[in-house]
Amino acid sequence: MKAQEKRRGKRRNAFLANERFATKAVAVIGITTAIFIIMQYVSFLITGAEQTTLIEYYFKAVVIECGAMMLKRIAEVAVARIKKKEQIDTIENESEEQTYD
Repeated sequence: MKAQEKRRGKRRNAFLANERFATKAVAVIGITTAIFIIMQYVSFLITGAEQTTLIEYYFKAVVIECGAMMLKRIAEVAVARIKKKEQIDTIENESEEQTYD
């Protein structure tokens, strides 16, 4: 029973670590975006011209980063479900083999 609790504990810790990572990543993106917007506004006040290319590339980079994090998370969930299903199928096949013997 302790082995199951250890496994559950590891799963929970890994899940919480992923949540913490995602939360921190979103917070960092928010902070850098706020700083970027402030700096763009200051630049606009000084020069009178908007830095459209810089703005465009910054937000493209942020969108790519967020998209990559979402795809990573989706892949992790899919792989975990596949592994779980394979373990269930393996256990069922072993129990069927034992009943026929």
